[in-house]
Amino acid sequence: MAADAGYLTINFEDVDVRSALLELTGGRGPDKCIDAVGLEATHGSAHVNIYDRVKQATRMETERPHALRQAILSCRSGGIVSVVGVYGGMLDKFPAGAWMNRALTLKTGQAHVHRYMRPLLERIEKGELDPTRIITHRVSLSDAPQAYETFKNKKDNCEKVVLTP
Repeated sequence: MAADAGYLTINFEDVDVRSALLELTGGRGPDKCIDAVGLEATHGSAHVNIYDRVKQATRMETERPHALRQAILSCRSGGIVSVVGVYGGMLDKFPAGAWMNRALTLKTGQAHVHRYMRPLLERIEKGELDPTRIITHRVSLSDAPQAYETFKNKKDNCEKVVLTP
């Protein structure tokens, strides 16, 4: 979706994200990084991914903080890491040294939906914004369970589902 909109994308399954970001920024790192994934991040380097899965299986960790780790390690010194993903419990292997020693600002919080709902709706009604471009699937309400499975398992390029009663 981002690539279709003209943005440069990096596939973490193909390249090391930190290395790619350093190369793109002349070795400095991005000024700002956003973790909008949270506990749904399922991939990472093999050894850390296995570590996270073992910790989760033994109930010693509830999160998969790979995207957050990458954001902290990739951001330039003095940069900002914003977390709008969902972390609800304990996470391990948090790079506190990189965060502190490189003077990163860590901003967190879930989206302020009620704050933005009315102004966004007004912009949609005026035709300034078109949210339909993110809709990838339309299904009947009775097909909602299957649509959720498709979305959850990242099948069929599913990004946003609209349910019709």
